[in-house]
Amino acid sequence: MENKNNHFQHTYGIRTGLLLLLGFSPLWTGAVLATGITGTTAEWTSHGGNLEGTHYSELNEINLNTIGTLAQPKLIQEFALQTGVNGSHMGTPLVVGSILYVVTPFPNRLVAYDLSKAGAIRWTFTPTVNRYAFGVNCCDTVNRGPAYANGLVVYNTLDDTTVAVNALTGTQAWRTTLADPHTGVTTNGATLIVPNKAKPGSSLVIVGSSSGEMGMRGWVKALDLATGALVWTAYTTGSDKEVMINPSTYAPFYGKDKAGDQGISSWEANKWQQGGSSVWGYITYDATNDLLFYGTSQPGVWNADQRPGDNKWGASVFARKASTGEARWIYQVTPHDQWDYDSVSESTPIDLATPIITASGPHSQVLVHFDKNGFAYTFDRLTGEVLSAPSFGAVPASINWADHIDLVSGLPVLNLDSNGNPIKGTHQGTVTQNICPSAMGMKGWEPSAYSPKTNTFFVPTFNLCMDYQGLKAEYVAGAPYMGMDMTIKVGPAPNPNPPYYTMGEMVAWDLAAGTRKWAMPEPAPVYGGVLATKGDLIFYGSLDNTFKARNADTGALVFTAPLECSTVGSPISFTGADGHQRIAVFSGVGWLAGGFTATGKPCPGRTDSEKTSATNGGGRVHIYKLAP
Repeated sequence: MENKNNHFQHTYGIRTGLLLLLGFSPLWTGAVLATGITGTTAEWTSHGGNLEGTHYSELNEINLNTIGTLAQPKLIQEFALQTGVNGSHMGTPLVVGSILYVVTPFPNRLVAYDLSKAGAIRWTFTPTVNRYAFGVNCCDTVNRGPAYANGLVVYNTLDDTTVAVNALTGTQAWRTTLADPHTGVTTNGATLIVPNKAKPGSSLVIVGSSSGEMGMRGWVKALDLATGALVWTAYTTGSDKEVMINPSTYAPFYGKDKAGDQGISSWEANKWQQGGSSVWGYITYDATNDLLFYGTSQPGVWNADQRPGDNKWGASVFARKASTGEARWIYQVTPHDQWDYDSVSESTPIDLATPIITASGPHSQVLVHFDKNGFAYTFDRLTGEVLSAPSFGAVPASINWADHIDLVSGLPVLNLDSNGNPIKGTHQGTVTQNICPSAMGMKGWEPSAYSPKTNTFFVPTFNLCMDYQGLKAEYVAGAPYMGMDMTIKVGPAPNPNPPYYTMGEMVAWDLAAGTRKWAMPEPAPVYGGVLATKGDLIFYGSLDNTFKARNADTGALVFTAPLECSTVGSPISFTGADGHQRIAVFSGVGWLAGGFTATGKPCPGRTDSEKTSATNGGGRVHIYKLAP
């Protein structure tokens, strides 16, 4: 960017184009909320640290008293591990025993580092990946990470393949093809491994599709962990049978989400067949009720005039029975999504000590979802009832497409003009200016962290608005099917007297009060996730090449460390080979995030020709420890 008040231009037209192994732990190191355990300890075995995706560590050796001061930090870098690939390193590394595992961006290598030997590479697994997927994948060739269980590291490659690798030897255990990238489908989402309660002693690998921009309809699949065999497939659009809605077990709270076969009837003609609504965000799991939770992306095509109707089940939150795949409830967050708000942000299952009381009774089993559209939803996770949905923005102007969420109907109340038309509605051939938030969302895919110690969420946010118009798009199989022109710019000043403009904020959200506890402005977007720890600290990076820690109670900055390249990953915490706590975070950004960095480039000193080279442009895991 030339300066902080300039905008970022992004345009798409019609066709733009094993058992217990030595040094390894048992199957389940994640926590079950019903037992009161809500964080990780020595290891990190899934994207969110546990199956609920709280991104919270029970480790507290690194804390407010031991981290030192900004002037005299006691947290130091132990080493930085080269991944051998440049680009956006999303998700998290995993740590099992003394081994740290990294899945790189395309070509999706899996690298095992021995932390007991200063991070020496133990082995590298290089899968065969169809390069065609590189060309059809939207929005950067990232990988959002692997999962570990039963001696296997399991992850997706970009070309619609899930692979399981022996965590000790680096040899392939199985490989399952999910789709054909020539159709436009790719897979860059994280895997999640959950128990298969229909078959005790076995487990399921849950994966979702990407590329909702390619005229394909999204899906979620479950694979058997031991063999890779397909167990079930559930589509986002289509008939109730294909969406896996069983009338005898499907029970959404709101009437708007009840009618049969809405995955077809809420679309004009057969446009549901190109309905987008993919599942590339993070999936979470409630072990108490055997429920998976995830959100779907925007409906296809982006030009909303070309797809009249509510367009279900795009921009929706799903609750599915993991063992069978059957939908328990679906809540469409933004009907007829005209703004690319989608709903891919993670949804976190939480058990409340003090229930929320509504007309339908007390609610202690909740699901918390910070949506791109700017509203913070707290659901009853058994029924999908919205218990609260306030804005989590800095000022009222942070959201202008809708006024509020009607808790009775479950619908957003749009801001209308004198003729009853949405003021910020989008249409083909008409530029609608200053829509807030932008298509990047008030919060995107970047995971929040939840501290059960204080009942607080820590939410990475954007302060961005946009000008938007629809463009006519024609469907060509396997080609981009988007149709829009968008200009993104800095949003409203959170403090107009004197004014200051920032592109992001780190927000502490008091779940009990439903309000912002504190918020700290960030000059660059927070394009990665957050880690919260029992040591009363949060860790994250922003797109100004800085890794940070803040006081979780006050938001005060207590630690910074320069990175050679910004981060779009989520930090983790684990116990090192010496028994002491560590913090780790990726560095490395690609072309999309690079447009928002302080330099306006993917990484300082690198060029586009260096996308897969191991130069100084990023592609590292930085590991920090307390000074001796």
